[in-house]
Amino acid sequence: MQVHDLTLMLSLFFASITGAIVLSAITRMSQTIEGTRYWAIALGILSIAYLSQLSMQGMPRYVMVITFNTCLILGHAFWLIGAWHFVHKPPSKQKIFLLIVPILALSLVFTLLIPDRSLRLLGIGVWLLLVRANYAWVLWQHAKHDRNEYIAVTITVSVVLLELILSFFYTLYGAFGALPSIGERFSWVGGYTWVVALIGIVAGVPLLMLLSVGRFVRKLEYAAHHDELTDLLNRRGLSKCLDSIMPLSQRKCRSLSVIMLDVDHFKYINDEFGHKTGDQILAHVGKKLKSSVRASDLVTRWGGEEFCIVLFDTSPAHAMQLAEKVRAAFSESLEQLNPTLNNVTLSAGIANTETVSKAAFEATQLQADKALYQAKNNGRDRSEMYLIEDV
Repeated sequence: MQVHDLTLMLSLFFASITGAIVLSAITRMSQTIEGTRYWAIALGILSIAYLSQLSMQGMPRYVMVITFNTCLILGHAFWLIGAWHFVHKPPSKQKIFLLIVPILALSLVFTLLIPDRSLRLLGIGVWLLLVRANYAWVLWQHAKHDRNEYIAVTITVSVVLLELILSFFYTLYGAFGALPSIGERFSWVGGYTWVVALIGIVAGVPLLMLLSVGRFVRKLEYAAHHDELTDLLNRRGLSKCLDSIMPLSQRKCRSLSVIMLDVDHFKYINDEFGHKTGDQILAHVGKKLKSSVRASDLVTRWGGEEFCIVLFDTSPAHAMQLAEKVRAAFSESLEQLNPTLNNVTLSAGIANTETVSKAAFEATQLQADKALYQAKNNGRDRSEMYLIEDV
């Protein structure tokens, strides 16, 4: 089946402009989805490239060639830049310069100064092969965080590999002068290369949507289970973690300890130094807690200036040592950070149980809270262990 090149250009134009509009809408939905904005720009620029083949047939040949090649290069460059941003590896300005400027210069040289279509097609073709291969490699290496993302990336990479195979023959034919200009006559290499490019956009846009929306949903889920200020688990996040790890912990752990910590005189700090300083102190507590515990321990901002640490297989003595270590590290580092806050301290309450279950955690947390209350009553800036005889 033969398909006229200009018909393919029209199809590519509509597919590209539709994809650009859809991805722009997703970008407006959430500015935090890295890469989507660049993919929308890429498709918008590519739509101009394909439109130029339809609307500039009556213009001087070099004008149409420069417009098409420039937009094709910029479009695929932004597509790759979007992938770099999506996997949280944004390129430097120097890297972007090296990606775009040399190939644009080469394209202009072999169009205006040394008009040679074969060399121009060879240069741009090799560049496109490298860029598309890099795009597939970046996604394959870094964008497989869950099953849906893995499926989307696998399909995307498969389509890109098909593009690369046909683009290789397209470049080879172009380098030896065996490739007719777009719109002249049908060439199976040129025609099917553009067909695969169309498939890449028609299939690629929904896949990019799936990647972007999946990333957005994960960000929402993360935000729902974490405290924005300290980046610690919130109470909902702690509950979810306990639900998922308790079955394993019940088989492998013999005890559970809970430490409740509270910033002393926090209301006074907010009133005296302002809420911004109060937030800095809370963020600093979160940082110190994360750096002080094991990977298996759970750290939570319980609410306000209160924090909770859940320790598995830890004796009461070790829990007390950790509480004292955290309190000392916090006071020392905070004084170095801001000498005017040298009197800010933490109080801690500790409780332990040999029953490992969510119900046992809830009971132990209440006991640790009572021990924290006892620490407050005993003068603050101290750690207290919950004892049954204290009740």
